[in-house]
Amino acid sequence: MPRAIVTVEKLVHGGDGLARLPDGQVVFVPVTVPGEKVEIEVYQQLGDYALGRVVEIIKPAAGRIEPPCEYFPLCGGCQLQHLSYETQVREKFAVFRETLSRVGGLSPELVEEIEPSPKIFAYRHRLQFHVHHETGALGFLKRRSHDLVPIRRCLLATEEINQVLEKLPEIPVWKRLHPYVTRVNLGTSIAEGRVSMLFWTRIPPKEEDLEEILSALPVLKAIYYWIRGRDPIGPFPPDAPHRGRRLFPVPPEFSGLNREVHFYALPGVFVQANWEINLRLIGWVKKTARLEETEEVLDLHCGMGNFLLPLVADAGRGYGVDTDHRAVADARYNSKVWGLTRVSFEVLSALEALMELFKNAETYPLVILDPPRGGCKELTRFLPEVASDRLVYVSCDPPTLARDLKLLIQRGFKVETIRAFDMFPQTYHLESATILRRR
Repeated sequence: MPRAIVTVEKLVHGGDGLARLPDGQVVFVPVTVPGEKVEIEVYQQLGDYALGRVVEIIKPAAGRIEPPCEYFPLCGGCQLQHLSYETQVREKFAVFRETLSRVGGLSPELVEEIEPSPKIFAYRHRLQFHVHHETGALGFLKRRSHDLVPIRRCLLATEEINQVLEKLPEIPVWKRLHPYVTRVNLGTSIAEGRVSMLFWTRIPPKEEDLEEILSALPVLKAIYYWIRGRDPIGPFPPDAPHRGRRLFPVPPEFSGLNREVHFYALPGVFVQANWEINLRLIGWVKKTARLEETEEVLDLHCGMGNFLLPLVADAGRGYGVDTDHRAVADARYNSKVWGLTRVSFEVLSALEALMELFKNAETYPLVILDPPRGGCKELTRFLPEVASDRLVYVSCDPPTLARDLKLLIQRGFKVETIRAFDMFPQTYHLESATILRRR
């Protein structure tokens, strides 16, 4: 394989360093830092660019540190552990602004700042793992590979999840069950310090098998398993509080109540992975969206009510839709616990909801978008007909956000401000919220 000495110019979306070979061809090299000089091995040519790996760091750049995780960079879960956190935040912010400018034609000045995470490790309260079919260990895939890296401790995970990672493979009944299990979802109930477990299996476990796992792992609150169909089977034990739902603490000012309240979420239902940053994101949206007392809010990807419930707790009415019927069940459960009567939820896709509202000539002054990684390109046709004043677009993927913002601007919206939130330290992923207004 050919080798070359290159200087890393910058990081790109995905976390790789961008450099140029002596003939000018772009090469992407992981685990590098902008400004450093490295010898690389080019192992793949892909059209007008190449992929390389570091052979030797000739001149390290400021910001490089020794990665604290024993599995880095073999494990594909993290891409930036070789950078100090200050460097990570700076580089991710630069990549974010450059992506919005290059893909969406937006001024970098629209991005006001980036919110660092209070925790840079042990912040992930939920993780999904593959199962090693020889040992039963849980793990992640290697980068650019389908090979599994078994792990016994993840530095990003809560201590409760790590207890399960360490002990589950050694439980005798798991040694019998794991050859039939494909995935395991572990989620910490933050308010309780316990874990709800959901796993996908080809054969149903016996109830005594699950009892043995629960007995061996007191940190587990409940177990569900999924074979096929609309819903997983569980909870085990059957009398698990709140049907095994996880509890997430919510500040009183978000609920409008003078007492402690929580969000509740069934195992497997989407909840933002970094709860502290999620609360800051909710607070920013609540403050910046400026909901008036009589206004109504439409949430097209409502999930368990993460944004809609805090917005309508003080004033206004809300209508939320989501394709996940279990998330909608959680949203209804949460609204009841919070004592909110001016909000309703429906199992419906965002596109179906917009088309129905368009047919009925219904409009909302505030519409919230929090789509999956693929964005919401298909919604931009109907949004101008339904969103009469403001849009809040929460995104976890800068390239699709940039694409969608460009389309929304063409359809009559103006971007007022954008804020980035480092939801995922040690990785290239970044969350953001954008406020748009009808021109």
